[in-house]
Amino acid sequence: MTDIAAQQPEMNEISRLTGVFWEPKPVYENLAVKPRWWVPLILLTVLAICYSAAFSRIVGWDTFMRQQMETNPRLQQLSVEQRERIIQTQGKVTQWMALGGATVGVAVSTIVMAGVLLLTFNVLGGASLRFKQAFSITSYSMLPTALSTILAIIVMFFKNPEDFDLRNPLVLNVGAFLDPASVPKWLHSIGVSLDLFSFWVILLLALGFWVASKTMSYTKSLILVVIPWAAYVLIKSGWTALFS
Repeated sequence: MTDIAAQQPEMNEISRLTGVFWEPKPVYENLAVKPRWWVPLILLTVLAICYSAAFSRIVGWDTFMRQQMETNPRLQQLSVEQRERIIQTQGKVTQWMALGGATVGVAVSTIVMAGVLLLTFNVLGGASLRFKQAFSITSYSMLPTALSTILAIIVMFFKNPEDFDLRNPLVLNVGAFLDPASVPKWLHSIGVSLDLFSFWVILLLALGFWVASKTMSYTKSLILVVIPWAAYVLIKSGWTALFS
């Protein structure tokens, strides 16, 4: 390992962050030997906090709660006074929960994702990866979501707050072309998951794990990434169908 590390060209953090977007393979070759994750995690966490704070200030959680009530037939049966009481109470609670989720959510979700992919590649792909490598690859592969968060904040500033959809702020997925009022909620959930940035992250994950494993083709690596992602999408859509 020492000899391999010595052969790796030095790469500073700016090169890694920009390289993920323009020339990702050398970045993953570097990360496979010298795993690191702090910078992308901090960057994504800061952006998540900014997004949550911007939403609270520009759109407001009371607006979000009203949007949810309009799509829930059970809540529509409540009186106006009851609905307003729920909106005021849950809006305040949701605001702090969202801020807390933004603070720790990126790290937790990245750890879970890295663990699932590590298990998938080592068990199904015959790789011999370490958690540090998986966590490092996953952290840098999530960087395209930084761009999507920035775009969502820009859209938030220019769009009517009543029309801003927190769960689907960008028209870059199949769900944006489906009418939530006329299609089943589980189908709309799947459509939202078929997203440009999700596909970008999937391709980067496949590349990163392929480079680190050195035991399989890129196609097989891509399949091993898609399997847990597809399972997550199906579970999420089933949950939506069950509780909507």
